Amino acid sequence: MRARRIGAVAATTRRERLQCFVWLPSRIHLGEKSRVLTSVKKAATIIEAFVGGQREWTILELSRKLGMPQPTVHHFLASFRELGWITQDSATKRYRLGIKLWEIGCASVNFRELAESARPHLRKLVEACGETAHLGMISNEDPTTVVYVDRVDSSQPVRIVTMLGSRAPSHSSAMGKAILAHNADFEARVLAGPLEAVTPHTLIEPKAFRRDLQQTRARGYSIGRGEFAGDMIGIAAPVYDRVGAVALGVGIWAPAARMTREVIERDAPKVVEAAHGISRTLGFLGA
Repeated sequence: MRARRIGAVAATTRRERLQCFVWLPSRIHLGEKSRVLTSVKKAATIIEAFVGGQREWTILELSRKLGMPQPTVHHFLASFRELGWITQDSATKRYRLGIKLWEIGCASVNFRELAESARPHLRKLVEACGETAHLGMISNEDPTTVVYVDRVDSSQPVRIVTMLGSRAPSHSSAMGKAILAHNADFEARVLAGPLEAVTPHTLIEPKAFRRDLQQTRARGYSIGRGEFAGDMIGIAAPVYDRVGAVALGVGIWAPAARMTREVIERDAPKVVEAAHGISRTLGFLGA
């Protein structure tokens, strides 16, 4: 991909020069994007056919119903079978939805219920601290990454706005460290690989990182001092599920100028309290 100049604006400063350029994908990239989008739409159309009135289909029936060539339908169904999304009756040769899609649907419902259960505690935390509160999660598939799954904004004119679904390296964020410190398996798997520097403040030496996690366990909350964003400081605490496992965390971020030592000492117990509240909502009896 290359930058193409738009217009003939004279640029005298670096900022102005940058504003004279925009990134435009080439026609090849646009064409590739269009083809991928078309394939995704076809896949979705085939899956959606199974949630209507008819729950089982042959390739010929789907081809006629959707107006797609039989080889195309067969190609998608074969891929779906490999993924476990679709199964085929060996006797009738008819296709129906597989257990994997049911599991995905259940996960979606549980995820929404989790966010709804946590939100009152996030709102209370925002009211208590005056900073935006986040709920984050680390999945078993990739403990090196924390995903932000919910957020309640503060009224601060300058505040952190983390897009839901956005990710951060777990070793570089307060949220990630709060979870890693209380999940030995996640911690071991993260330390098995390199700790990459996101900012000059990121802890990349395993010994220093382990020490930081030990301090987090001892006090019950983590502190991120510019390790993910250089001018931001975060506080986070672990959230326990009903069996005492930790894959979630709750925390606040703020510009370093607002997050002084006094503020950290004042607000950290409030973050821990919010985490305990969410843990109790999830059925944990030890919080």
